[in-house]
Amino acid sequence: MNPRLLDRYLRFWRHRPFVWGEADCVRFAAGWVALVTGRDPVAATVGRYAGCRAARRLMVATTGSAELVTATRVLLGPPLEVPLSARCGDVVAINTPAGPALGLCAGAAVAAPGPSGLVARPLTSIIAAWRIARCPL
Repeated sequence: MNPRLLDRYLRFWRHRPFVWGEADCVRFAAGWVALVTGRDPVAATVGRYAGCRAARRLMVATTGSAELVTATRVLLGPPLEVPLSARCGDVVAINTPAGPALGLCAGAAVAAPGPSGLVARPLTSIIAAWRIARCPL
């Protein structure tokens, strides 16, 4: 994983406010996967939802699950056996006060979209992780 590429990606997202379907946790993680692998795992969903309920319905239609970790597993394959073994650039699922969300392991913290841009969450909030190099895309 190229640390400069991750740094540029995080800077691009740093001040982007959360917008369902455009700048949410799924678009954040999928954009990174697309940048690294050349394939966006949720490209077909862009612009097709503008709220939480619509996102959940689309997630069920796309993956068969309304549960974020299960849906992400369908798209990215099996998660790491030890979630806290995530490395820089890995996609992670985290617990947040609002429920599960996707982010990126960014070294000493997890970067994830928040209301006004990226927020840092502790690594201990990771509940699942996917090594991008292992993605079956």
